[in-house]
Order: sequence, then structure tokens, then C-alpha cells
Amino acid sequence: SPGSTLKPFLYGLAIDQGLLHPGTMLRDVPTAFGPFHPENFDGRFQGPVSATEALVRSRNVPAVSVAQQLGRAPSSGEPPSLNLYRLLRAAEVADLASESHYGLALALGGGELRMTELAQLYAMLGNDGQWQPLRWRQDDPVAEGKTLLSAEAAFLVRDMLRQNPRPDLPAASRSARLPLAWKTGTSWGFRDAWTAGLVGPYALVVWLGHFDGHSNPALIGVEAAAPLFFEIVDALQAAGIDLDEPPRRWPLNLRQVELCLASGELPNADCPQRRHGWFIPGVSPIRYSRIHRRLPIDRISGLPRCRQPLPDDTQVDWQLFEFWPSELARVFAQAGIPRRA
Repeated sequence: SPGSTLKPFLYGLAIDQGLLHPGTMLRDVPTAFGPFHPENFDGRFQGPVSATEALVRSRNVPAVSVAQQLGRAPSSGEPPSLNLYRLLRAAEVADLASESHYGLALALGGGELRMTELAQLYAMLGNDGQWQPLRWRQDDPVAEGKTLLSAEAAFLVRDMLRQNPRPDLPAASRSARLPLAWKTGTSWGFRDAWTAGLVGPYALVVWLGHFDGHSNPALIGVEAAAPLFFEIVDALQAAGIDLDEPPRRWPLNLRQVELCLASGELPNADCPQRRHGWFIPGVSPIRYSRIHRRLPIDRISGLPRCRQPLPDDTQVDWQLFEFWPSELARVFAQAGIPRRA
């Protein structure tokens, strides 16, 4: 079972289908998907998290929510677009059962995948969305590929995965500066520990487990497989192997825009903190943020004014407030995160 190593492909499909961009805010709150009640590995919920944070921190509820929206048939009568199951089928994953057998649990790695099949999927990310069978030798013929993700979506997913710093090195080290797009995974029951990623021009996958499939609580991706993954990276560098990324064609249909930090949407006039983020024109969802709003507060009572004050009213202070959906406000309160709402 590949665990969370499949999550990057969920987000790539969602980017292509216009469901999100890397800065889109997703909800990490207690959620039921019919009889399925996913929880996070740490047993906690973080409220609103960007798609990038949800992927890097491996939050389960946002991933299942994204999976539920994928692959819906368009109203025009065209065949449905890819969901994760159809992508794995297109990538020639051999041991898949029926789609109904997995349901939404496939989003959390509840399927069967070989190490070589996972390597092909990560190589597809590094190859601008073009899937090809593995080549074992340099002189092996190049087989015809398939487009599973757009070049733009593959670029954005790689960029999202690079936001996950190496946990074993200070930021100033040379190895930490090597661009690594990597993801860990832990199977249910602690039977498999994974780390998969892109190291320069190479896809690298590490698996630890028992061949008879019995569990071991030490088989956690970030604790067991990730250290070996980085040891291999360091050994490749020490051997003088060129790990620089190959030159790429810049995806033409990408732009950076200013986003409101709190909402991941275009900032309104009251948004106090902003940053730049990527989106695909004509594809990515984009609208103006409605989280921040200034209200007239009466200086004497400390309460909001019911009526719009006159411009020269000296008994009013205009103060900034945040307006969050009730379920997110509850998560903030439970986590002890102060919000001026």
C-alpha cells in the first residue's frame, strides 16, 4: 500500500480540472464522507490550510475532499475526466481491483502498487506530465508515452513538493539547496514505509517493509524511509553524479498573481497580508477574498454600529475583522488560535 505517496497526483488532477491552485484554501476539519470518517495521522485538525500545506503536511481530510470532486462528468455529455483510479489505470498499475472496491480510501493509499509503478508515476511528474514505461538501460528504446497531467499541473505539483524542506539538514547546507520534490507515505497498519521523489533528472523511490506483509510500528515513512532516501541523495552527490535539473520548456500558460495570505484568493482592499502565487489562466479558480472586512466600532460602547456612520463621525473606529465559516471558527477555538472574528 503506497500510503500518502499518491497525494501529489490527486492535487495534479485537481489543478488540471480547475478545482484548486497551490494557494487555494482547503478545510482540514472533522468531515464525514458518507460512512468514511478520515482522520489525520496526528489526530488533529488545522482548519484552513493551503493546498500546498495540505500536500506537504499530508493532511488526510483535504485529500479526500479533493478526491471526491475529481472526475465528474461535464454537463456537455463528454466522458468524465480522470480521477485517481483512472489515472492509475492509465499508468498501467497492474494489481488494481475495481474502483468501487476502494472508494475514497484510494486517496489515502488504500490500494496496491509496486515500487516500479510508483517510480513511473513520479517520473511522469518530472517529465511534464508525460507517462512512459521505465527504461532500465540508457540504450533501451524510448516507448511512446501518455499525457496524464498537463505540463502546468506537473510544474505546480513539483513546486508544491519542493516546499517540504529536508528535515535532517540546516537550510544553509548545500544538500538542502538541491531542489528535491519528495513525499513520504505510511500504509495502514504500519506495513509499508515509503519516500518517493525527484532528484535532479532522476526519480527515486525507497520502500521499507516485510515481504510477508506483517506490521511494525517503526514503519513510518518520514522516520524510516526518508532518512535512507536522503542518504542515497547524499551518496549520489558525493559520487559526483550530476543532480542538476534538466533544462525545461517553461509552461506557457502560467502566471503569478498577488493573493490574500489568509484565504488564498485575490486580495480585497482590507486584506492585510499578501503573497504571490501561481495560477493557470482560464483554468484555476480565482475570486476576490471575502474574509476581511472593516466595521465601524462605537468608541463608547465598543460595539459595531448598526448604521453606516457619517464620514466625519469622530465617535467611530474602523476596525478589521475576519469572517470565517462556522466550522472553521470552531476549529480555531478548539486549537486555541486567536482570530478577530
